[in-house]
Amino acid sequence: MTSTQTRTLGGQLLLAFLLSAELARAESITTVPHPPTGRGNAFYVGNREPLLPSPLLKLPVGAIEPQGWLRKQLELEAAGFFGQLPELSRFLIKENNPWLSPDGEGEKFWEEVPYWLKGYGNLAYVLGDPKLLAETRVWVNGVIGSQREDGWFGPRANIKSPRVHSTGKPDLWPNMPMLNVLQSYHEYSGDERVLRLMAKYFEWQFAVPDADFLPPLWQKQRAGDNLASVYWLYNRTGDPRLLELAKKIFGKTANWTEGVPDWHNVNITQAMRGTPTYYLQSREARHLAAAERNYQTVWGLYGQVPGGMFGGDENCRPGFVTARQAVETCGIVELMHTCEAILKVSGNLGWADRCEDVAFNSLPATTTPDFRALRYLTAPNQVVSNSSNKSPRIQNLGPKYQMNPHAHRCCQLNMGHGWPYFAEHLWLATPDNGLAFVFYAQSKVKAKVGDGAEVSITATTQYPFDEDVGLTLTLNGARTFPLYLRIPKWCAQAELSINDRPVKVQTQPQTLLRIEREWKNGDRVRIRLPMQVSVRTWAANARSVSIDRGPLTYSLKIGEKYVPVDGAVAITREYLPDAWRRNLSKEQLAAWPAFEIYPTTPWNYGLVLDPQQPAASFTVAKNKWPADHNAWGSVEAPIQIKAKGRRIPEWQKDETDLVGLLADSPVKSAEPEEEITLIPMGAARLRIAAFPVIDNGPAGRPWQAPPEPVAKLNPRQAAALKAAAEKKAAAKETAAGSRK
Repeated sequence: MTSTQTRTLGGQLLLAFLLSAELARAESITTVPHPPTGRGNAFYVGNREPLLPSPLLKLPVGAIEPQGWLRKQLELEAAGFFGQLPELSRFLIKENNPWLSPDGEGEKFWEEVPYWLKGYGNLAYVLGDPKLLAETRVWVNGVIGSQREDGWFGPRANIKSPRVHSTGKPDLWPNMPMLNVLQSYHEYSGDERVLRLMAKYFEWQFAVPDADFLPPLWQKQRAGDNLASVYWLYNRTGDPRLLELAKKIFGKTANWTEGVPDWHNVNITQAMRGTPTYYLQSREARHLAAAERNYQTVWGLYGQVPGGMFGGDENCRPGFVTARQAVETCGIVELMHTCEAILKVSGNLGWADRCEDVAFNSLPATTTPDFRALRYLTAPNQVVSNSSNKSPRIQNLGPKYQMNPHAHRCCQLNMGHGWPYFAEHLWLATPDNGLAFVFYAQSKVKAKVGDGAEVSITATTQYPFDEDVGLTLTLNGARTFPLYLRIPKWCAQAELSINDRPVKVQTQPQTLLRIEREWKNGDRVRIRLPMQVSVRTWAANARSVSIDRGPLTYSLKIGEKYVPVDGAVAITREYLPDAWRRNLSKEQLAAWPAFEIYPTTPWNYGLVLDPQQPAASFTVAKNKWPADHNAWGSVEAPIQIKAKGRRIPEWQKDETDLVGLLADSPVKSAEPEEEITLIPMGAARLRIAAFPVIDNGPAGRPWQAPPEPVAKLNPRQAAALKAAAEKKAAAKETAAGSRK
C-alpha cells in the first residue's frame, strides 16, 4: 500500500469515526417498558389531575388510515352483513324507534341500537365512507335530540326498566355503549352538543338514589364503561363533581377488585377493564392489579387453549375446559377493547400481546370470509359449523355454530367495533410528544409531535404474516421527537435500520424501542421482528400442543364446504323470537342466506414431533399475497407450515357434530405418516388448533378419550332437549313408516 493510499484510508476511517460520533450525539436509542409519564402531551387529551397520567394516549378518530389487510377487513365489514344491518335487522327499523324519538317512546329500547352504532359509527369514521357517515349522523342526531330537561336521554322505558333484572329501577346499561358512540362522534366531529348532553346526563345519575343505582345484572357488572365515560368528560371539562360521581359509580359496581364475581363470558371480558380504570383516581395498586389477577384466574381455569380466549359458551362451567368449548363473538371483541383500555392506563405491553392473540387468531374466524354472515360461538377445535343444537355440551341452546346474518342478536350487533377500535389503536400518542407504533399493520398516521409540527408516517408491512415493518416519514423541515416501536413477547431480538443504515440495538420482549433524533423529510426506519416456529404444550388440556410463529397460531388446513341454507330467517324460527325477526322478501333472504360449513378433508390428525427439537418438525412456506388483501379469507393462506401427522381413527365427532374430547398425549397411531399443512387459525373457520401428539414408542398410549363432563341443566335446556329428542324420535318413526 502506498503512502497516498494509507493517508486516504486513514482519512476515510477518521471521517467514519466522526460521522459515527455525530450520529451518536444526534440519536438516543433505548428500550423502555413504557413512555415516561412525568408530563402531559401538549396536543392530545390526557388525564387531568388528580387522575394519574397515562403512558399512552389515544389519537382522535380519523388520525389513522388503515391500509392493506386491515383496511380490507373494514371494507368487508361495511359491505357485509354488519354494514347492511339497517336493512336486515328488526332492531334498526327507524319507524317507532325510541332511540330516534324526541320523546323516547317506541319499541326496541334496549342494548341493540347502541351495540350496533358503537361499531358502525367508528367504521364510518375510520373508512371515511359517505354512506356510513350519513347513516351515523341520523342516529346520533336522534339520540342527542332525545334528551329530557332533567338529563336523561334515550328510551324512556329504561328509566323504570321492565326487564327482569332491573324491574322498576333505572337500567343504565343500554346508555353505556351509547355514551361510547357519542364520545367517538365528538372526537371525529368536535360537536359540542355531546359534551352538554353528557354533563346533563351525569347530573341526572348523581340524583338517582343509591338504592336504585346500578342494580343487577348487566349494568352492575359493566358499569366500568360508565366510569370511563365520566373520566372522558372530566378530561375535557374539568368539572370536579364528575370525580364524585365516579366514586358513586365504582362503589355500586360489582366487586371485581376482590375476585371474579360473575362467570358470564362477556361480563368477564368487559368488566375486567373497570378496576384499572378506577385506579386512575384511587391510585391504589390493588385496583390495577385486579385485572391481571382476574385474567390469570379465568384463563388459568378455562383458557388453557390456543387463540387467546377461553371456554365460556355462555358461562364458564366447571369441567367444561377443553379446546372444543367456545366463546361468544361479543366476548372476543370486548376482550380486545379491554386490552386496548388497560394498555393505555398501565403501559403494560402484555395487554398488547393479548389483544393481538385474539385479533389475529380468533376474531377473523367468527365470520364467513366475505363477512356476509357470522356465528355466535367459535372454538379452537371446531370441525363442523352447522345448525344442530349442541347443548348441553355447549351451554347455549340453538344453532349457535351456524353462520347467519339474521340471527345471534347481541353478537350480530356488537361485534362491529372489533376491527375499527383495533385500527384506531395502531398508533398512540405519548406524554413526551412522541408517537408509539403499538399494533403493526399497514397504515398511515398524521399527528402533532415535538414542538407541534405535523408528521405523517406511512407504514408498509404484511405483519403478522411477515417479519418486516418499514416506515417513511413526511414532515416540513427537521423535527426532534421520540418514536416508539413495540417489541412483542415472542421476539427475542429485533433488528433496526435507519435510512438503510443498520443500527446495533439490544432489545427485550415486551418493551418499546425508543428512538429520539432529529427527523427529516423522507427518513426511513425499518424494524425486523424475526419469527421462529415454536410449540406450546397445554398441560391442563390433555397435554395437547399448539404451533406458533410470531403472533400467529396455526391450525390444520381443512377443506371447507359452504352450504347455503335457504330462507335464513325461517330455519331459525325455533330459536329466534318473533320480536327479533324482520319481515324480509324472498329476494332479500336469497341475497343474505345462512351457511353451514362441513369438512371435505380429514381432520383427526395428531402431530409427529422430533422429540429432541419439536420446533424442527416444521417448515414454513409462503404463498403469493392475495391481490385483494383478504389475508384471512381463504384456507389458501399467505403463510403456511408443513408438518408431519398421523390420523387417529378413534378420534371422531359426537352425535351433535362436536369434535370429540382429546385423549392425553402422547398417543399411538398405526396410520401411515403424512405431510399435513397448517394455516393461521384466524383463516380457518373449521379448526384443529390444539393437537394430540403421536408417539408410537413406549411413552405413547392407546387413544382413550375422557368421560364427558356432566352439565347441570336449567329448566329451559331440559325442556328443549326433551322436545328435540321427541322430534327426532317422531322423524325416525315417520321415516320407518315410509320405508314400509
